[in-house]
Amino acid sequence: MALSKEHLHALIALQGQDAGLDKIKAEMDRIPAEVAALNAGLEKEKLRLNESKAKTVALEKKKKERELELAGKEEAAKKHGGELNSVKTNEAFKALQKEIECAKLEAGDIETAILELMDQVDASRKEEKAAAVELKGVEEKVKAQVSSLEAELAEFKGRFDAAKAARDQAAAPVPPEVLKIYDHIRGRGKKDAVVPIDSNNCSACRVILAPQVIVEATKAKALVTCESCQRIIYKPETVAAKAA
Repeated sequence: MALSKEHLHALIALQGQDAGLDKIKAEMDRIPAEVAALNAGLEKEKLRLNESKAKTVALEKKKKERELELAGKEEAAKKHGGELNSVKTNEAFKALQKEIECAKLEAGDIETAILELMDQVDASRKEEKAAAVELKGVEEKVKAQVSSLEAELAEFKGRFDAAKAARDQAAAPVPPEVLKIYDHIRGRGKKDAVVPIDSNNCSACRVILAPQVIVEATKAKALVTCESCQRIIYKPETVAAKAA
């Protein structure tokens, strides 16, 4: 494929423009990831608050259940107490007394459990309040950071558009068939699609180049690629001579 020294020089200049675009694009890609991480942290704080609320609700429900249980034991003790005067035998009297004592003992245990639950509810409410305060602070911080990142992204987009216009202008002198090969190489992940020959080696993959390949690259009359990595290769002296 025919290639003049002017085309080669333009191709190298184009790669410089693309390198600048790649850097801007990398910054643009970084920002959404940072925003996502910030939002993930915010969601984590929201989850912590919701868990605190759920814990408080569960403790309050358990406390209510124990209070109802206590009321039942107290009612049973009261009922058995009223039945003492109506029993006819000593055995029945003793049996009722035992039931009353058991009900009172169980009621005492329940009261202790209720007091413990009250302490747990108070502690859970404090945790919930602290989580709410923490969430508010995180929300404000994340909002400010996201706003700053969005402004940064808008700036990068403006720079990208300007760099893209300059890149398109730099691509204009390059023959379409050469540009197609160049874009194909870059599309395969080799951003350094055009590399200089270093002594007798491809400076990218370090393979030793055949003498005829070096001769063709020195002439700079045709597109020359590395047989190993398929990058476009050139002699730095050729580009330097063109620049001079």
